[in-house]
Amino acid sequence: MELLLVAGYAAICIAAFAVLRIPLNRWTVPTASIGGIVMIFALVQVLNYFHPYSSMSRQFVNTAPITPGEIAQSPTGGEQSMVAWFHQNSLPHLGEGSAAEVTFDTIPGKVFSGKVRMVAPALGDDRDRSGRNVFEPTTAAGQARIPVLIDITDPRYAVYVSRIPTGSHAQAAIYGAELDQLALVRKTLLRMSAWMNYLPHFS
Repeated sequence: MELLLVAGYAAICIAAFAVLRIPLNRWTVPTASIGGIVMIFALVQVLNYFHPYSSMSRQFVNTAPITPGEIAQSPTGGEQSMVAWFHQNSLPHLGEGSAAEVTFDTIPGKVFSGKVRMVAPALGDDRDRSGRNVFEPTTAAGQARIPVLIDITDPRYAVYVSRIPTGSHAQAAIYGAELDQLALVRKTLLRMSAWMNYLPHFS
């Protein structure tokens, strides 16, 4: 997400410098760079707080352990759900019933709508057959994350669900009730990420 914001800001700066014929010198370039760093940092922090995003997601399975970044077929068949792990400071904006969107690496360019069914503090004893808690928060970069169960309500998803192999990665965004104007930025970034899935991933 941050890379997309930086790329977008760079494109705007290049266009502005060209159209307005602003000279490239030791004053204009550093000013634009520092201004961009501050603006993007602030925007990312606000977006992550009011409209949380997670790249650690997978489809909900009640009979097998869930690990971040993967999906598997739902045992219920008709109802499609997934679990996404969010940073702890996003908790105030992870309300049940909140609008959500999901995109899968295996379905480039597609974003599916959904809604939050429940978050970790409201969950009961959801364990698989091995006795492991499938909603156990994972640790990333030293910080535990909060699992959120999202129902995919988009009718288009039924057409693609059979094409999603086990182990596919997903991304999810939840849209809070505050600062609705910024939700458009999050929606745009999520769609840009979905379009980026047309490109091969290099590891």
